[in-house]
Amino acid sequence: MGRKLYFNDIAKGDWFAGATVTVEREEMLDFGRRFDDQPMHFDAEAARAMGFPDVVACGAYTFALSSKATTHIWQQWHFLPSGLGVELNFLAPLHAGDVLTTEMEILETRPSSKPGRGWLETILRCVNQKGVAAFTTKAHFLLLERPAGAGGEKE
Repeated sequence: MGRKLYFNDIAKGDWFAGATVTVEREEMLDFGRRFDDQPMHFDAEAARAMGFPDVVACGAYTFALSSKATTHIWQQWHFLPSGLGVELNFLAPLHAGDVLTTEMEILETRPSSKPGRGWLETILRCVNQKGVAAFTTKAHFLLLERPAGAGGEKE
């Protein structure tokens, strides 16, 4: 991986490709049993009774998959603990075997009120193998500004 990006290196309209992740059936079922007691998340009969073709991933599992898919984006940035104002939108059910492709778009940038860092307003889109947007997340992230004398351009 090349040099990490600072706040100064990122502009409105930039986008970053996330990883592609697959919804693994046993992992999804285990997560549903452990963290969400709604039967459509771990019982195929219950899911079919609700009109689904099979069990559906719970929202927390979907969010966890999206986090896994964006890890390497954070690793490209001089990222500070943040993630404020998170807005989650579940747009289509996820089933075992679905493959999600992710991308993050920069909606806005602004300097922080504290020197040496800046805010990114972002949207993460997770699209399934059929091209259907399954999940989006809007959030604000804090990055370090490039220190004086560090030089550098986008790579």
